[in-house]
Amino acid sequence: MPIPLPNLDDRSFDELTAEARALIPGLQPDWTDHNPSDPGITLVELLAWLTEMLLFQVNQVPEANVEKFLKLLNGPGWTRPEDGDLGAEIRRTVLDLRRRYRAVSAGDFEALATEADPTVRRVRCLPGRDLSSSDPERRSGAPAHVSVIVLRDRPGDPAVPRSTDEQVYTALHAYLEPRRTLTTRHHVVGPGYVPVEIAANLALRADATPEETLAAARAALAAFLDPLDGGPGGSGWPFGRAVTAGEVYTVLDRVALVDYVEDVQVNGAALVALDGHELPELTGARLTAYDADGVPFEQAATP
Repeated sequence: MPIPLPNLDDRSFDELTAEARALIPGLQPDWTDHNPSDPGITLVELLAWLTEMLLFQVNQVPEANVEKFLKLLNGPGWTRPEDGDLGAEIRRTVLDLRRRYRAVSAGDFEALATEADPTVRRVRCLPGRDLSSSDPERRSGAPAHVSVIVLRDRPGDPAVPRSTDEQVYTALHAYLEPRRTLTTRHHVVGPGYVPVEIAANLALRADATPEETLAAARAALAAFLDPLDGGPGGSGWPFGRAVTAGEVYTVLDRVALVDYVEDVQVNGAALVALDGHELPELTGARLTAYDADGVPFEQAATP
């Protein structure tokens, strides 16, 4: 269904004459006879009638003008479709104009990068950062620079060819190049990973199997810290979000057959802070299982 053309001006003869009469006291206070018999009112009504006809013609845009407008919007190479359906072409042109093209804000960079490559799962844009540089000062603060951190999806079918991350970064950089503003310098990089080692003591219920319960606890931690499907919302661990002992307590306490959790540490402390482009990487979970009396189970520690 084509998009209906707007009514450029819908004022009627009565509205035009009423508007003109309302201006008379302020422009000419001595003019007090506003009856139709007055010659001045006759001229007002005549001009209102002519104006109403002109407004009607304004709304009647001929097809030749529509074609010129479409050529102006689509470029000089645009030609009228063979079926002659200008309504459908108007709709397509308007929808194309609504599509995001120019990368100005951080949200623009993120949306365009996700749109450009179907293997890109998550994107984070950090303005004022040059994460491609080895200079610490430029990595922490670089005016007019933008870093786009890209996290790709896991491979699906192993038989399907999959390009390397560097090839994807190069392709995305080229895709964003014509879309950036003139003074912006953009860099496409991968996330930084911070090793995270978790230690905790787990008191198990009497009917628990230590090896199976500890394996389930470690799997729960890995799933919670997963960069694609983890995090509090299940959509991937947020970039730059600290890993805290309090959240680890909650995850371990929900594991089946775990009675309670004690002495949780993350890298030997209460939390691990992350930079805006960093994600956690679980490198170890030293979990020790105890029975209800506080006695460690044999072979209860996991690497």
